Amino acid sequence: MSIDVRDLSFAYGKRQVLRQVSFRTRPGQLVAVLGPNGAGKSTLFRCILGFLPRYRGEIALCGHDLRSLDRRSLARLAAYIPQSSAPVYNYTVRDTVLMGADPFHGPGPSQQETADRVLETLGIRDLADRGINEISGGERQLALIARAMAQQAKILLMDEPTASLDYGNQFRLLRQVRQLADSGYTVLLSTHNPEHAFRFATDVLVLREGGVRAFGPAAETLTEELLREIYRIPLTVADIPVPGGSVKGCVYDT
Repeated sequence: MSIDVRDLSFAYGKRQVLRQVSFRTRPGQLVAVLGPNGAGKSTLFRCILGFLPRYRGEIALCGHDLRSLDRRSLARLAAYIPQSSAPVYNYTVRDTVLMGADPFHGPGPSQQETADRVLETLGIRDLADRGINEISGGERQLALIARAMAQQAKILLMDEPTASLDYGNQFRLLRQVRQLADSGYTVLLSTHNPEHAFRFATDVLVLREGGVRAFGPAAETLTEELLREIYRIPLTVADIPVPGGSVKGCVYDT
């Protein structure tokens, strides 16, 4: 299940936002999309999801030209997980997931089985009968991921999924997302935190001023020089000892 973007450009009127963006993913990749505010991350996601059809260039999902896909076909290939927010209606977690199982028909026994399976996969089946507004922000975000998985699409696009979560829930969520990638999903995830990319991503896509500044394996691509350039702050990339080895992290230079 791949995403293939070639020479993608997009403008809001006369304001150019994306400039000849090209990259390709493969199954099992968790690609962290980084860049300063205004770099084009959200616009890139909206183009891939078909929300902004007036782009130039090519986007293919699993070998299918995006322009040739209707909404149902697109939903079978790619699912979107927005930032967590408190819904207006306090549906149960199970009903929330069932909204993704088959958005075009009422849920039947197979959809119920799918919902229970993805809740089990993400470790939140015990929350199935709880109201979506009665659980924590991290649990709610996992429920949104479960809803996307219930579509049975193998491409997951996540727009800053940890933005409203506390430190512990950020890492619990990203650990689950990495496990999904390891099981064969293709995940494109935007984040403002380079340490999330170091710890959980297989690869990074770095955007700057609407173009691709770098794309490749996280540990090799996110150099000290690149991060200083992108975020315009003095910082040091350090190896932090952990049980069994080390992980990379960023330290602000005062």
